[in-house]
Amino acid sequence: MINDVLFVHGGKTDPFNSYSYTSAPNNNELLCLSFSRPFQAANPQWQLLSNSSNPPTFQGPALAWHSLSAFNTSSALLFGGEPGPNSRPPISDSAVLLDLSSLSRPAWYAQATSWAGQPTRRIYHTSATAPSGVVYIIGGQKTDGSGIGFSDHYAFNPQTLTFSLLPSENAPPEIYGHASLMFADGKLIVFGGVSKNSLLPLSTIWALDTSRDVPYWSQMQVSTDSLPFPRRGFAATAIGQGKILIQGGSDVNSQNNLDDGWILDTSRSPAVWAPVDRLSHIGPRRDHYAVYLNGFVVFGFGESNCD
Repeated sequence: MINDVLFVHGGKTDPFNSYSYTSAPNNNELLCLSFSRPFQAANPQWQLLSNSSNPPTFQGPALAWHSLSAFNTSSALLFGGEPGPNSRPPISDSAVLLDLSSLSRPAWYAQATSWAGQPTRRIYHTSATAPSGVVYIIGGQKTDGSGIGFSDHYAFNPQTLTFSLLPSENAPPEIYGHASLMFADGKLIVFGGVSKNSLLPLSTIWALDTSRDVPYWSQMQVSTDSLPFPRRGFAATAIGQGKILIQGGSDVNSQNNLDDGWILDTSRSPAVWAPVDRLSHIGPRRDHYAVYLNGFVVFGFGESNCD
């Protein structure tokens, strides 16, 4: 989100349902949706900024399961992603910078292998931007089809153009399909997803205090009186006052989608999960997004049971 504008890039395209979810071709479309004026939820006014018809300088790579993170009012870091249906050995070659100072001519700058000490390419990771502009990249899965997750987590500093390895003590294990959310005070929250082929319980939540000179990990105390089912690929967003909203997701093999929604109140000690029945009206869905702005949560895209 930059200046109340949501940007999305890439993903899988299968308008005729002729592919499996993982084998569908990638696209490189860059879209934006402005929240500065009202729109109908059934007819959002997406604007196409670039795709494969643009000159090479103004088109991004065709990817799926990557991240796009704004780090100031006109720039973003694209990281990771599956570059195609054929598996390939993971290497450190996925960082791309996006200049959005002109929406009519967005400019992509692919970086060299191992640029800035970038981590190994990965999918199903998450990223979140701190108030300082530092982008935090958590976990992910190898792109070679092995199903192996990453337990290394990184911070990208746009001022120095460097990636640095985060502390490993008390950090999340190898993890993918999870959520990472940044609070306004600089606290990064990580939860959900898969580790070693098993779903992680939603009573297990990691917190990283990014406001410190040396960030450190801790685990949040969470009440087990009422817990959502474990899940991966769910939509999640911070909604203010220390609260987090989630909806949907799927089982460990991405075969069965969920439709339930919950709110986690981290302002309480221990933190408490509470179901929100109306969120089930969205229907079963995975790999979608949730964005909170001006008191509203907007959901979009993803894979439903009927797709």
